[in-house]
Amino acid sequence: MEKKKLNILFISGWYPNRVIPTLGNFVQKHAEAVALRSNVIVLNVWPDKECVTDYEIIESTINRVYTINIYYKKVSHSIPLLSQIQKFFRIQKGYKKGSEIVNNYFSHIDIIHHNILYPSGIVALLLSRIKKIPFLVTEHSTAYLSSKRLQIGRIEKYISKKICSNAAFITPVSIDLKNAMINHGYKGNYEIIYNVVDTKLFHPTDMNVGTEKIRFLHISTLDDAQKNISGILNAIAGLSNTTKNFEFLFTGDGDITPHVEKAKKLGIYNSLVFFEGTKTTSEIAGLMRRSDCFVMFSNYENLPVVIVEALASGLPVVSSRVGGIHEHIDESRGILVDAKNEAGLTKALKEIMSKIKNDDYNSRQLAAYADKNFSYEKVSEQFHILYDRILNND
Repeated sequence: MEKKKLNILFISGWYPNRVIPTLGNFVQKHAEAVALRSNVIVLNVWPDKECVTDYEIIESTINRVYTINIYYKKVSHSIPLLSQIQKFFRIQKGYKKGSEIVNNYFSHIDIIHHNILYPSGIVALLLSRIKKIPFLVTEHSTAYLSSKRLQIGRIEKYISKKICSNAAFITPVSIDLKNAMINHGYKGNYEIIYNVVDTKLFHPTDMNVGTEKIRFLHISTLDDAQKNISGILNAIAGLSNTTKNFEFLFTGDGDITPHVEKAKKLGIYNSLVFFEGTKTTSEIAGLMRRSDCFVMFSNYENLPVVIVEALASGLPVVSSRVGGIHEHIDESRGILVDAKNEAGLTKALKEIMSKIKNDDYNSRQLAAYADKNFSYEKVSEQFHILYDRILNND
């Protein structure tokens, strides 16, 4: 007999919406993975200054996931405290409206799956207590990493501890993030479940693109404070002193203007270094299949989905040794350097060019590693093992 599908309610502090279409797309992928085996409904509440009425509700089904996006008129009170209070009540009302739709859609909810601990975890905690439904928390945020050096306020820490202690499980997407959360005093039942990559879309090329130049690729928000684009450009300039048999493409949804100006000053713009804007997921997959190596030089990270996508595409990775990246990138999959070590990055780029020319990396083995650890099927299986443990009080 086929096992009855569970009804899972996803709530998240971040989720793709019409204001920020790429926000929390990794959460969306987790929801899609769960939807392979269960009925999934996502409830997301987000401010929008373009709202004509106090609330606008958009319902849609995206990749088997029933999605409820509730937009509320953005708060613009001149007094900060009053603005925060007004925002709180608008969000609360938004979730109430959404809960009514959820109740019409599901006869019951088996588990609340919350993403991004604070502050929207308060909603998951309250719903859990009111409706007597167990919940778990998946965390993706870099906010807890020591390398980010953010101070978490007392109220936030107190509430976050309450959420964690009441959650059936906490599922960070890397061991590094788990340790960071524990170091903040967030006690709970931890299980690591990785981010998702669509291994049917991201896969190695079957064609020889036939160019002698090594093609490096970087994809991110292009935020220099985190992604250290200027550091990559300096390293490229250093590499150009010994070889020019490469090209480096940057693409992302951030402002490229300061990076273009820096590349021009370094004399590498549109000769060795090229910039392109935002790409669709399919376009990114195509870019990866036309590249030889993926590069990331962040000052802090968790485990970026784009690195997982690169592995699935059969690309070796050069990256700074931050966050959970070292958990998956070893000498068989790329090269790690210390954050901010531009000379080290130059050396790594030169070394990996030689390795690529010598065919030291097996694209099929890289892709197989990604499929084994990050595929929709694998992540779906891992979450459902936890769901069963929760419902069986294991």
